[in-house]
Amino acid sequence: MTRLSFFPLLVTGLVAAGCSDSGGSAAPSGQTLYEQRHADGNTFACATCHALEEPAADGIRRPGHQIGDAANRPSFKNGQLDALIEAVNSCRVEWMAATEMAEDDPRWLALREFLVGEAGPGDAEALVYEIVQPPVELGGGDAQDGRALFNESCVVCHGVDATGTERGLPLNADTLSEELIARRVRTSGDADSPIYPGLTNGIMPFWAADRLSDDELRDLVAFVLTADGGGTGGMGGTGGGAGGTGGDPGLRESDATHPKVGQVATLSTLFHSVSGRAEIVDDCTIRVSDFNYDGGGIDVRFYSGQGGNYVIGFPMGEDLVRPMPYANETVYAQLPEGRTLDELDGISVWCVDVSQSFGDGFFQ
Repeated sequence: MTRLSFFPLLVTGLVAAGCSDSGGSAAPSGQTLYEQRHADGNTFACATCHALEEPAADGIRRPGHQIGDAANRPSFKNGQLDALIEAVNSCRVEWMAATEMAEDDPRWLALREFLVGEAGPGDAEALVYEIVQPPVELGGGDAQDGRALFNESCVVCHGVDATGTERGLPLNADTLSEELIARRVRTSGDADSPIYPGLTNGIMPFWAADRLSDDELRDLVAFVLTADGGGTGGMGGTGGGAGGTGGDPGLRESDATHPKVGQVATLSTLFHSVSGRAEIVDDCTIRVSDFNYDGGGIDVRFYSGQGGNYVIGFPMGEDLVRPMPYANETVYAQLPEGRTLDELDGISVWCVDVSQSFGDGFFQ
């Protein structure tokens, strides 16, 4: 049996959590909290990034170290954190879009009990990692080796042969470059992280030097540049409304007195062929002209941002996902009632489910 054949078992466990009920006020078991997404977070679980032991029972290589003996370690995150609950909360906040758990939170007590039971008696060494920049030369990789590596590592989020899952987008070489792929693999994460220096934004967990070699990175790049993940990358509606297609957008009327009226942002192309020119036309309306986007993703909306951070932003309009692509269209985004232009300096085509920008820009 190949390593890949174990993967459906893992996906079944993780996906099932999205439809389950924890049973009212009762806390989930510690094993459930390890294996499945947390109710207050995104689609990631502890098991998405950390196996209990290595080699992992399911044969999957993950970006994070194994945590089966984590309860016996003296420190975490390169010695920056002393307590296990601090390490867990760091992951919840930075990667799982959840909030910190208190010492007396029943969920933490259950997860701690599970991890202590996994660790057993004795001490364990603190683990270290090194965040590194991609190599300058990214060519020369072997696409077949990269495919095999992808399907035993990246598969957890991006699916077999990059076809996508609820946690990660399908990948299409038409929207990617060597540099973008390598940067995401090596330095994705919160650029303002207090724990991880040198990250360059993105919800995808980075792969440190000891988790993936530069030669392996080149193989991955070679494979991903051949990938056609199947187009849309998820289910969705038909767009429309203030955040949807052109025509009569049904916009609220507003004054045009704010000093930001007239500012323009050029949307970068990160994923799904996004591009366009966003202009603030009145105190609550943004017109996006020459808008291109292939229509794929899961719950994709225009989102506000501050300082490049769209996780803390708010939606401006309805779901943009639809079966047909946007091709040089004019679409509109409007601030929700009670919001003002003072609360944003950027705009993103934002995939809400995985907290990922498909393309964004700063107003100036």
